[in-house]
Amino acid sequence: MIAERERVREFAREVARGYCGGVDEDTYTTGEAARILRVTESRVRQMLASGELEGSRDVNGRWQIPQHAVHARLDRRGPRDSRASGATAADVEGLIDRIATLERELGRVEVRAELTEQAESTTREALERERERADRLESELVELRGRGFWARLFGG
Repeated sequence: MIAERERVREFAREVARGYCGGVDEDTYTTGEAARILRVTESRVRQMLASGELEGSRDVNGRWQIPQHAVHARLDRRGPRDSRASGATAADVEGLIDRIATLERELGRVEVRAELTEQAESTTREALERERERADRLESELVELRGRGFWARLFGG
């Protein structure tokens, strides 16, 4: 449990570094605190207004929330749902196996789609050739009907 808290704290620090370019690294904005605590920004503002979460406003009127206050709130709250804390290595292995299975299936489906596309292309080409042949034969028939019976019979 302590290792998990440390991982969450480290994650929160990384999030802060990624989202706070140039802002004091000891504080979070309401948006950053909301992402870390997995709540909405309006909920963070409610907690600040009610005193549930420590914070102060800067000269521009924006909330500045100390990192330690966000982490303390995160530690007090615990995991968001019971499944998150109950995840086991077997669950993770099961998910990894499921991902591998889905990747193999995706590969098969992609190959099948490619083969279908090739077959469709070949069929279209054959259809076009047959249409051309039908047009040639039809024009020959029209030409032959224009000749008389004896000319058709003796080829003259």
